[in-house]
Amino acid sequence: MFCLLTFALFTFHFSLLNAADPREELKEIQKKIGKEKQKVTQAIKKERSILSELEEIDKTLQKKKEELELYDNRLTQTLSKIRSLEGEIAGINRKLEHRRRFLKERLISLYKHRQGSSAVILISAKDYNDLLKKSRYISFIAYYDRKMVEAYSKEIHDLKMKMQRMAVLKKELEINKQSVKTATDEMEAEKQKKDSLLASVKRERHSYEKMVRELEDSSKRLLDMIKELNEKELSPPVVAGKGFTNLKGKLPWPIDGKILVPFGRYTDPQFNIAVFKNGIEIQAGKSEAARAVLAGKVVYADWFKGYGQLLIINHGEGYHTLYANLSEIFHKVGDTIKEYQPIGRAGVSGILNVPSLYFEIRHKGKPVNPLYWLIKK
Repeated sequence: MFCLLTFALFTFHFSLLNAADPREELKEIQKKIGKEKQKVTQAIKKERSILSELEEIDKTLQKKKEELELYDNRLTQTLSKIRSLEGEIAGINRKLEHRRRFLKERLISLYKHRQGSSAVILISAKDYNDLLKKSRYISFIAYYDRKMVEAYSKEIHDLKMKMQRMAVLKKELEINKQSVKTATDEMEAEKQKKDSLLASVKRERHSYEKMVRELEDSSKRLLDMIKELNEKELSPPVVAGKGFTNLKGKLPWPIDGKILVPFGRYTDPQFNIAVFKNGIEIQAGKSEAARAVLAGKVVYADWFKGYGQLLIINHGEGYHTLYANLSEIFHKVGDTIKEYQPIGRAGVSGILNVPSLYFEIRHKGKPVNPLYWLIKK
């Protein structure tokens, strides 16, 4: 009986232990899962897309550039107003000097003849007509003297007002100079920020690989978007002449420069990473205008992740040309473009960080080698 009772108690205690342990273990696991999920959430919040960050910097740089141009224009206008006002002030000073000399001589003359000169002139009249004549002469002299004094006073007042205006303009000039300096400093800070980010990307293989993956994702999204645009385009533009298909090897270059990055797969020399480019990167002059290789209709004109400011032209027959890394876009969706018409300005965007234009040709959404279509160099 004792043995049976002991065995029963032991079994009951063991079952209680087994019943309690899984629950405690489950709680511990759930706690760990919660902590890991929290870590993942925090990591996601901290992690920013490299391309998104670059795009934000490019947008800020574009905004700062526009602000700088605005301040530069204000500065130029203020300087022009100051130069014009300086000319006006110099003219008034010359008039004042002339009138000052005249009035000085007139006062000296009046002082010399102060002893009843007007009465002497009137008394010396030979007859009544001579008296009237001399009386009118004296009145005219008095009227002319009064007008000269009034003109002198008015010019002094004008000079005072223009000097006050000059003081306001000079103050405005200093404010504009400070605004230009501030905008320039902010632009330089953004450029340094971008340079640091790009340097970091180039230094860190992991970041560079991540950026390459993001570019590939952007390219896939672009493919989907072009397919969607094709489906929405009920009446695609008709290209005059032979059409796009028959212009292989005859299209003009969108910008005159050497190829910095070729089409297709190439190996990055620094990281030894295989990268596939759907277009070509063409070197450009600073703010150089990019041109349409053929007539067509604008179907996209906005920022696109991984491409900066992007413009897409539909040429019909399923063909589109893409112009990316633009610092400025000249057209909007729906605009009809003529062959070799300027469509925007080449900017400094992307991993190269030099003035360049990224150019693609796509047929039914799929990229083709632009070098087969452009005029041979």
